[in-house]
Amino acid sequence: MDNNSYTNETMVTTGLPYDNINWFNVEGQPFGPASGFNVIVFNDANNIVDIEGPVAIGGSFYSPRGLSVGFARDSRFKEIGYSPDLVRFLVGGNVSMTKPLVVIGHVVVGGGFRAGNGSTYLIGKDGTTDGIPRLKELYQANGGSQYWTPTDKGDHYVVPSYDVPRFIPASRVNANLQKFFGDAKESIGYYKSCIEALTPNGSVIDNNYEWILRGNDPVQNVFLVDVRPNGLINKGLRAEVPQGSTVIVRLRTGPNAHLQYGLYGESSKARNTLYVFEDATNIYMEKSSDFWGSILAPQAMFHAHPTGGHVSGNAALGSFAVNANSGFEFHFYPFAGRVNCQAVSPAPEQPAPEQPAPCPTCPTCPAPVPCPAPVPCPAPTPCPDCPTPKPCPTPEPCPSCPDCPKPEPCPECPAPKPCPACPECPKPEPCPVCPACPECPTPEPCPVCPTCPECPACPECPACPECPVCEECLIKPCIIKGCIWGCGCNKSHQWDVKLYKRCDDTDTLLYWIPINCWGEFEFTVPYEGFYILKIRMVETCCKSYWCKPIITLKNIGVSDFMVE
Repeated sequence: MDNNSYTNETMVTTGLPYDNINWFNVEGQPFGPASGFNVIVFNDANNIVDIEGPVAIGGSFYSPRGLSVGFARDSRFKEIGYSPDLVRFLVGGNVSMTKPLVVIGHVVVGGGFRAGNGSTYLIGKDGTTDGIPRLKELYQANGGSQYWTPTDKGDHYVVPSYDVPRFIPASRVNANLQKFFGDAKESIGYYKSCIEALTPNGSVIDNNYEWILRGNDPVQNVFLVDVRPNGLINKGLRAEVPQGSTVIVRLRTGPNAHLQYGLYGESSKARNTLYVFEDATNIYMEKSSDFWGSILAPQAMFHAHPTGGHVSGNAALGSFAVNANSGFEFHFYPFAGRVNCQAVSPAPEQPAPEQPAPCPTCPTCPAPVPCPAPVPCPAPTPCPDCPTPKPCPTPEPCPSCPDCPKPEPCPECPAPKPCPACPECPKPEPCPVCPACPECPTPEPCPVCPTCPECPACPECPACPECPVCEECLIKPCIIKGCIWGCGCNKSHQWDVKLYKRCDDTDTLLYWIPINCWGEFEFTVPYEGFYILKIRMVETCCKSYWCKPIITLKNIGVSDFMVE
């Protein structure tokens, strides 16, 4: 993988403006505007832990974990840039997450929304002075604190969710998400049908461990891999084509596609490679696999591997499901190839709703047939040239031209037939007369209740023995709790409290809480794990040698813990 896999411009402009969430077709681009999304799922999705690029989900998203959107895996690679208006997390249904949602960009949801405390959105600036008031209006929430406010971090704003879950409801920005995902599925489906009609112009070489795709077209190479009826894709795919050409792999698997190999495609060709699952309704990743290239399968449900794997490219899927403990990820290598289709019809407009049939109207009388134009007279025959007169006889005069015949008169037009009389509408039947209500009977008087006997006195209960005093449990498992009392310089500062989880020398951000001057912090995490607490002064604060946070750790209920 190289460091120039995608440009800064590509990363900055990914997503859709929150005030213009509409679908439009892009010539030669099967993903249309969805090429700006790492993955688009038309129904439900669950348990994804990391997506480098934006994500759009037409159904609902569920996860007992957290989700990060827009963050690169390694500092050598580019992250999605800050933007003042682009949506990077778009969901048409409900969002239900136990842990935090951290996104570089806006969050727009059509249904209900629930995410863990510490959810944070990083929003760019546009040079205006009303950035924070606009964000307060976009992310206002019922039951929120009156003191809640976004934070200015210099080159961007931070929208925190420390009081109540916050997001932008689709109705607040007049976004018709049902229409957006419907138009997207229709447009992508048209391109898929067009691609399936392309004639393969490359050959597929089958050896023991891989399919070699060989083509020599400098623009577009199309390959067909047919593994019906069992649908086993148990070999790698490697393309030998001219540099920069588009690689289209048509995969025929039957209803169930089984991915049983560890590597498909190459990182150097990922942005120009497109895998089209033609007839699969289920795609099972049965081995943790690296998929280099974009996937076009809007009709299929993708079952990711329980332990992990990744797709490096765009992905258009019907649904997505994976085990809650999986580390499956989507890496952002947007499809840059151009698909040349023989014929792609524009998506038809939605049919208008059926209206009730109107009452019949009288037919319109036909217009009278116009009279035929008179036949023009033929041109008169020219007179012949007179001979040169002889000197003796007198020359005869030239004959006169014959008169043109008069044109025949036009026939009279027939009188138009009268229109038939409209039928009379039937008179409505009168409503039936309601029957008279019967008279209610007079209620009988209630009998006199007998006097209740006095209850016998209850015997006194023996006194209960005193309960032994339980020992107080000093440490609560799965809780990291503490307090910042101030700064060593005796001045007031703002602090960023971040909790990371370290795994294989990689730190993953779990929580991010801003604290002004002093205050408590509390995090809920699994007991097993190595956690690192980092407390840093906000970059905009003045810092001196004596500036060190004064902290108290009240509860450390995890197996491994460290403070930086």
